[in-house]
Amino acid sequence: MTEMPTVAPRPLTADTLRAEPVVRLVALAVLVFILGLIAWHITLKAREMSGAGVVYTVVVSSYVLSRFALAALYRTPPDAGIEPELAIIVPAFNEGPAVARTIHACLALDYPRDKLEIVVVNDGSTDDTWEHMVAAAAMYPPDAVRCVDLGSNQGKRAAMAAGVRATSAEILVFVDSDSMPEPDGVRKLVQVFARKKVGAASGLTMVRNADTNALTRMQQARYYVSFQLLKTAESVLGAVACNPGCFSAYRRAAVLPLLERWERQRWLGTECTFGDDRSLTNMMLRAGWMSCYHDGAVAWTDVPERYHKFFRQQLRWKKSWLREGPILLSHIWRTRPLAFPAVLIQTAAGLMSPFVLAYNLFWRTAATGIPPTLYPIAMYMIACAYGLLYRCQRNDGLWKWAIIGTFFYIAFSPQLVWAAIRVRDTSWGTRGGPAAPGVT
Repeated sequence: MTEMPTVAPRPLTADTLRAEPVVRLVALAVLVFILGLIAWHITLKAREMSGAGVVYTVVVSSYVLSRFALAALYRTPPDAGIEPELAIIVPAFNEGPAVARTIHACLALDYPRDKLEIVVVNDGSTDDTWEHMVAAAAMYPPDAVRCVDLGSNQGKRAAMAAGVRATSAEILVFVDSDSMPEPDGVRKLVQVFARKKVGAASGLTMVRNADTNALTRMQQARYYVSFQLLKTAESVLGAVACNPGCFSAYRRAAVLPLLERWERQRWLGTECTFGDDRSLTNMMLRAGWMSCYHDGAVAWTDVPERYHKFFRQQLRWKKSWLREGPILLSHIWRTRPLAFPAVLIQTAAGLMSPFVLAYNLFWRTAATGIPPTLYPIAMYMIACAYGLLYRCQRNDGLWKWAIIGTFFYIAFSPQLVWAAIRVRDTSWGTRGGPAAPGVT
């Protein structure tokens, strides 16, 4: 009998890198102090409310404070003891050996084998991805892994939809071909579906190659804060806006009525070939389902290590957000009304961010001869709050990259303008194909 492969070691888990109690307490105390300063600053400036820059800073700072307040109310979903039949769907395009690693990780999960299906879909890869898929599947019993070959490149949505149609499982778990769930990740994630109104859920995605360089460290910090602050806040209201393709789950009964419309979605006369995760989540929220988050369900993924690839990825994400953000705003007032104010501020502030940056750093300075003070100070305080949140929860030394990364991400916010200009361009730009899978 063929010897089963062992899964490559993962980085230290969230539990083993949890901040020590004393450090956690000190970081938390400083965080509360910083948030208090932000609140005090907002109160002072709210009395003036003069100038676009002041209004923008007050509104955005208030939004950030609301995220911390809601995140404080978040509680990890309890273990309901449910073990529904589930299928892990892995779309793959030109992944080579990486897809085999993902297959092995999925079959190493702590979940009853008789309730678990693995469906791997080859989206017309032009390299040896199919060979790696078949070879990895051959190491397990015949019914453990189902390999589907689309024959030609049809796009990630088509690959995901093919995976959905290839199984009848109650819960559909999507895992990117460069991602690996923790052994208990799926078991924890499905507990969210004990609540009958939940249609979608995401886990916590960590960066496997975080120690490569400054860029990957900033991405790890950004990922962690986004999940542990923004998604926790959204989850309290049942309105997580995007369940990322690297690791998320959906109730089959919620997906099927939307599947064909989602797969064939068009916008401004062009086929939607990216933003599949945000789009599917959006449609589910519009249909009345809840979208939640489980901070204990962990997966690891790879992020871009080179700046040119990173910026192309961000361009794709921004184009996706430009499409789905206003769509979410158009219906969230009805489906999840408590989330509407935050979505409104987030959408408006996001659209204005490039212009506010240019106004504060260039136009206002040129007009008055006085360098900006309010804007950078407010951004620095918010960045410190992000860094302290990270330090409260993790002890991997990357908390300072949450601060540095905040300014880094703000600095290239003008890319949103280029994304708007290129919004009808459907190419992915990161892997040479129109539907290459990746972190969404």
